[in-house]
Amino acid sequence: MEKALEHHEHAAHAAGHGAKHAALLVAILAACLAVSEQQAKLAEIKVSNSAVLAADAWGQYQGKSTRQFIAQDLAAVMDTLDKPADPALVEQRAKVAAKLREDAKRLQDDPKDGKEAISKRAREFEALRDESLERAHAFDKAAASLELGIVLATASAITASKMLIRLALALGVIGIALAVLGRVDPEMIPF
Repeated sequence: MEKALEHHEHAAHAAGHGAKHAALLVAILAACLAVSEQQAKLAEIKVSNSAVLAADAWGQYQGKSTRQFIAQDLAAVMDTLDKPADPALVEQRAKVAAKLREDAKRLQDDPKDGKEAISKRAREFEALRDESLERAHAFDKAAASLELGIVLATASAITASKMLIRLALALGVIGIALAVLGRVDPEMIPF
């Protein structure tokens, strides 16, 4: 009888010790979850901002394209018109056509604000948007794994199940790994 009582006390002490480990694991996983969710939110904000900036850049590109083609077309039309009899008008028309061609070239090639520079900027914004989207997905996956780990760690505290706490720990490690990959290289995550 005394031996059974001692065994019961030992089992109760071990269960209490397991519950402390489970509670500590829940606290650690919850902290990691909070960081992962915060990083996911930041990535989502970058996705939105980059998408807007890319759309604005492509809108500017389209405006420049329209102006460029109008200038080119006007210069071509001017070249097809009959030459006026007045030499001053001929010279003025040639100057206008040259200016239109120059404007069309500048709209294409200006290093700061030409179509090529705008296109490059827009593609950079799109790349940042895509990377941020991958990062948000990685952090969301990490959060899901951490949440499952928290649930299992809580259940292990209630049931004193070593298998559940090991599974919770494994899911926590997976969640942390996903979060680290999300920060370092989100494209490495295959799923």
